[in-house]
Amino acid sequence: MKAKPMLLVPGAGYVECEAHEATHLALRIPGPTGLLTLPVLQGNTTRAGTGCWTWNGSTDAPTLRPSVLTQYDGADRQWRCHSWISDGAAQFLADCSHDMANSTVPLLEV
Repeated sequence: MKAKPMLLVPGAGYVECEAHEATHLALRIPGPTGLLTLPVLQGNTTRAGTGCWTWNGSTDAPTLRPSVLTQYDGADRQWRCHSWISDGAAQFLADCSHDMANSTVPLLEV
């Protein structure tokens, strides 16, 4: 499974759920980002003003929009990871600071 559907339950945190019930999606992106849980919307809903990603509902070949950007600026190291998630793979963009920039790599199992 490349994407794990999660439901945010007040007082209990994230619990696994069926894809159609998901409020969040757990992904394991190769590189410095690692495990990431993002708020998602499904279907033909608009994401304007929600802060959520749209998700195609697939756990084996997830596609999310917009792109996913993570970065870290610490005293000991810095990194930036920016990718499109399409059909179960991360397409790393040129502005990544790691060696997978400009390549497409399958998402890791979650």
